[in-house]
Amino acid sequence: MKDREETRTKILRAVGDVLSSEGFQGIGINNIARRAGVDKVLIYRYFGDLPGLLREFASSGDYWPSMKTLIENAEKAPLPPDDADLAVALLKGYIHELRGSTSAQELLLGELVSRNELSEASARKRERQGADLIEALVSAAPEAEDKDVAAMGALLSAGLTFLLLRSRTSDAYLGIDISSGKGWERIEKAMEELVRGVLLTGR
Repeated sequence: MKDREETRTKILRAVGDVLSSEGFQGIGINNIARRAGVDKVLIYRYFGDLPGLLREFASSGDYWPSMKTLIENAEKAPLPPDDADLAVALLKGYIHELRGSTSAQELLLGELVSRNELSEASARKRERQGADLIEALVSAAPEAEDKDVAAMGALLSAGLTFLLLRSRTSDAYLGIDISSGKGWERIEKAMEELVRGVLLTGR
C-alpha cells in the first residue's frame, strides 16, 4: 500500500513538473510517466486514464495558494493586523504565491487558450477558492458587505492575472516594470489603495 501511494504521489508530482517546465503542450501519458520514472501502465492502473489523472491533480490543489496558507501568512505580520490590513495582506499573499508558482501560471494560461479536463477542473477549484477569498475579505471588513465585492474582486483578479501572464513575455506594461520586484511593489501599493479606498470605505 505504501509503495502504491508513493507511486501515485510521484505521478501527480510529475504532472506539476511537466506543467511548470513545458506547459500544457507537454502533458501526455508518455511524458508524465517518463518524468515520474514509472511505467505508463501504472498511470492507467491508478488513475484510469489521462483525464482521470488530470482531474485528480487539479483537485489536489497543491499548485494553488490555499486560503489556510494565505490567512496564516497574513496573521504573521509584525503587528496584529486590523480588518483592513488583513484584507490587504490576503490579496498580497495571493499575488506572492502566484508569482512563485510556475505551474499555477501555466494553469491560468491554459484556462485562457484551451479547454480540457485539467483546465476545467482547475477553473472549478479556483472558483471555489476565489469564493473563499471573497468571504474572507468581507469577514475581515464587515463594512464592505454593501459593496459588490465579488465583481470588484473579479476586476482585481483579472487585472493581476493579465499582468502576471504578461510578465512572462514582456518586461513592462504602461511604463511599469512588471519583470521586477520593484514594479510589483508599485502594483501592490496601487491594489492596497484601491482596496482601502473602495472596498473598505467607511472604516
